[in-house]
Amino acid sequence: MRIDVYLTPFFPEIELMFADSYVVMIDVLRASSTIAAALYNNAKEIITTDTTEKAISIYNNLDKEHRFLAGERNCIKPSGFDAGNSPSEFKRELVENKTVIITTTNGTKIFSKAKEAKKRIIACFVNFDIVLNDIYDAIQDNKVKSIYFLCAGTNGRITYEDSLCAGAYISNIFKKFTDINITDSAQTSMDLYELHKSHLIDFIKSREHSQKLISLNLEKDVDECLSLNKYPVLPVLIGNKIIKEKKF
Repeated sequence: MRIDVYLTPFFPEIELMFADSYVVMIDVLRASSTIAAALYNNAKEIITTDTTEKAISIYNNLDKEHRFLAGERNCIKPSGFDAGNSPSEFKRELVENKTVIITTTNGTKIFSKAKEAKKRIIACFVNFDIVLNDIYDAIQDNKVKSIYFLCAGTNGRITYEDSLCAGAYISNIFKKFTDINITDSAQTSMDLYELHKSHLIDFIKSREHSQKLISLNLEKDVDECLSLNKYPVLPVLIGNKIIKEKKF
């Protein structure tokens, strides 16, 4: 089993490079956390898109009673949208049984990747354990040859929160399974996590992206996105739609 990490979505994607793989897509602040919150509150499905124009077009073609338009540009909700990108905005009474269309500055870029993968999961801290256990199942059942972690980063640059989240997953996997080969980028993520795990939340809150959100009075978002297992759902990306996988 091979584990690899891409620390930003800006890498050349070669045909079939993700075949027979399990792909974990991470945007801790905030798209992955928001998606988990929406599905936890019984959104029917989530459609991600890379532009506000596409999001509005999809929204306008859906039934008025069963649609919800959300997203952000530079952390701010676009005019006319039902919600921004704060997990707390996706309350059950607002999103239950609805199609949520979401577009964000960074997160939706990774969701267009790895279409040929066997499984694509949206992950973060708020659904950490359920994703980790699903990865364990995939490894134990020999369902995939590789596990990739794709981090959203911010504006094409590495962010600590995504790299540390990937590192936390890798650290747990590495402790449970012996026959694991990890790339240098995966080792780097794991080393970063091991270095900061004793003060993880305080460290992430001190870094650039968190500080920007805090400066915009969105500290509650940061705290919510760093809440371990707050939204224990398994978001699976199939085509361009994200749905909640039911575990029995």
